[in-house]
Amino acid sequence: MFGKMKGMMDQLNMMKTLMADENFRAFISHPKVQEVFKDPEFKAIAKSQDFSKIMRHPKFAGVMRDPEVAALMSKINPQSILQK
Repeated sequence: MFGKMKGMMDQLNMMKTLMADENFRAFISHPKVQEVFKDPEFKAIAKSQDFSKIMRHPKFAGVMRDPEVAALMSKINPQSILQK
């Protein structure tokens, strides 16, 4: 029980850290990314937290080919975010 609660707290802390990053906020607020987030199938995969499945999802992969979205994603530096 406590292991699951710790996992949930870790996820909340990671989201809080990510949301503090202006590059991450710009990426997730992009209209094309928001459309992918509305897809029920993508939501289910995102909940799995399996990064490889998320990246392979056809809609997510498609939006990542968009030059504007890819440029936003390239500005996100996970190392610097997670070290905060």
